Parts: sequence; structure tokens; C-alpha cells
Amino acid sequence: MSLMHEEQPGRETRDTRTFAGSTIGDGSPDPARWRPQTHFRHAVTTGGQLELLNEAGGIAVDFEPLPQSPIHFAFAGSQSETLSIWTTRSDHGFISRPKISADLITLRFVRTGFMLRDDAHGDGTVVGFDQALCVSFDAMRREQASPGFSATTATMSRDAIVHACRTLSGSEAAILPQFRPVVETGNAGLAALRQTLNILWYQLGQRRDDDLMIPLLEELLVYQFVSAWPSIGTTIAPNPVDVSIRPIKTALDFIEGNLRRTLSISDIAAAAGLTARALQTGFKRHVGCSPVQHLIARRLDRVHAALQTDDDLSVAQAASTWGFAHMSDFSRRYRERYGCLPSDTRRRSKV
Repeated sequence: MSLMHEEQPGRETRDTRTFAGSTIGDGSPDPARWRPQTHFRHAVTTGGQLELLNEAGGIAVDFEPLPQSPIHFAFAGSQSETLSIWTTRSDHGFISRPKISADLITLRFVRTGFMLRDDAHGDGTVVGFDQALCVSFDAMRREQASPGFSATTATMSRDAIVHACRTLSGSEAAILPQFRPVVETGNAGLAALRQTLNILWYQLGQRRDDDLMIPLLEELLVYQFVSAWPSIGTTIAPNPVDVSIRPIKTALDFIEGNLRRTLSISDIAAAAGLTARALQTGFKRHVGCSPVQHLIARRLDRVHAALQTDDDLSVAQAASTWGFAHMSDFSRRYRERYGCLPSDTRRRSKV
């Protein structure tokens, strides 16, 4: 997926957002769906908290937990008519869907885990750790964050980016480049952009109404993004084994649908149409772990959810149901992931 926005020469651009589909009488966004917020911070662990956030939180998307997984995610940041920046963290993953329409560009740097993103055309994008995403907000239909996901995200108005492109090129006829949707963040320009995003997130958290530095930092971020982000056609050194995103998404879906089965690397690779080596390389690049590590993590999540919701199921039965044959190995892995024994989870669920 790429971004293309053609501008007619002489058209006036403004550094503002265009919202649609969620307005009230005066044409402004419904504040229950979206509203400017100098600071926001949410830690969601219950169904009631999730319902309140979706109904009245003023955030541009609705959230839901992954199937058979506990509710747990937290995010904090700031949002205005010109720029929104926030950090997200989730132990068990989540799904989000947009509830407004807005002419924005989304920029996301993933620190841990990965995110699957489905757009209006049915195309899927996977962005993993040490990667960054650049997409149109309006094109998004569904995003799924993995367990252990964390990221820093910003949305910027398309008009502001077009204005920066025209200023840097010296031409009023300049259009928005076709930015690469997913990039590695190892080069100096993107590393600097990520650092600017982190600094701006911190400054926005400390902001005062009269803080003159904020508009300057916002403008710096837009210009730095335009200068650093690769566009389609830019030469980038290829990886030794370059694996596209689509078969990795197929592999992830196959794993999710077969968690109770005994699966081998060969099984997963065959389902994705890849060699075992290409599968391993693709997972490391796009997901941030091996296929086996991801499979074990998702099985542990299912056991964790079962221990919290099914009082009639013993720890051994829950482990066996989700593919763990050896209790000592299961208990060790469970403790590494959740910081407690399975029996502790069961005991707390009864309190």
C-alpha cells in the first residue's frame, strides 16, 4: 500500500484536519468520538473500563480484546487539531477499528511485538519491532496488536505534510510522495525521526497553554518526516532473504487457527507457501520472534485466559488443552511470561 495525494497547482493548503462521519450540529467532531486533549492516560483492564473508553474517551478508534484473551492495554499522549502523539503498551494484545474519518497520515514506530493492519482494499500490512509504519488513517479498517506490543504513534495532517513538501522542493505544484508503508528504522535519518517523536511526546506531556516550543517542535517533526522517510523508488539495500508481508500474515492466521494442534515449522511454512528458512527470516523481520516462540506465546495467553474464566478447569487440564504436554516446562514458560505461577492466576481469579 502506498500514499498518493495529488494537489492542484494554486490550491490553498491549511495546517488543519478534516473530520467527517462523526460531527455534531456545528460540523465539529462529536466530542465523545474525538476531542482535543492536552493530556490523556488510560489503563484498561476490565470490560467496564473498555466500554467507558469506547463510548466517551474521545479517542478516534474503538478497542476490543483479542479472542479468548484478557483485557490489558495502556496508552498516554496528547491530541490536537494539528498533531496527535501517544504511546501504547499491551500485555495481551488488542483490536482497534476507526470510528471517525480524518485526512491524516499515521506514523508508528514499533518497539516490541507486532501489529497487523487491514485496509479498505483488503490488503494486509504487518509491522514488527524495529520497524515503522506510514499509512493513511482513512484507509485503515482494522488493526490487531500482538501480545507484548508497544509503540509510539503520531498522526499528522496531510495538508501540513504537503506544505512541507512544497517548501522543501521550492515548487507550489509539488505533491505528496508515495511513501514506503513499512521501513526498517536502522538508518540515521529514521533513528533521528524516532527520537524527535519521543522528545515531542514528552514535551507535550509537560506542556502549558502558553508553551511556544510546541508549535516549533510540531513543525520540526513534519519537516524531518518528509526529509527522512523513504519513498517508493528510493534505493534501499536488500536483505539477504527478502520475505514479503502477505505470507507472514497467512502464517500468523494459520497458527491462530490451529493452536490446539501439534504444529511443526514445516506445517506453518507449507501453509504460508514458504521454505522453513524464509519463514524464520520473515518472522524475525516482521514479527520480532521465531514462529515457535509466537506459537508458545499465543498458547500461554489462551491458558492464562482460561484460568481466569473457567473455574471447573484445572491448571493441568488448561495446559493440556492448549498443547502443553510437560507441566514443568509449561510452568517455567508461564512464569517467565506472566511473572507468577499458573496456580497464582487461578487463586487471584477467585478473590
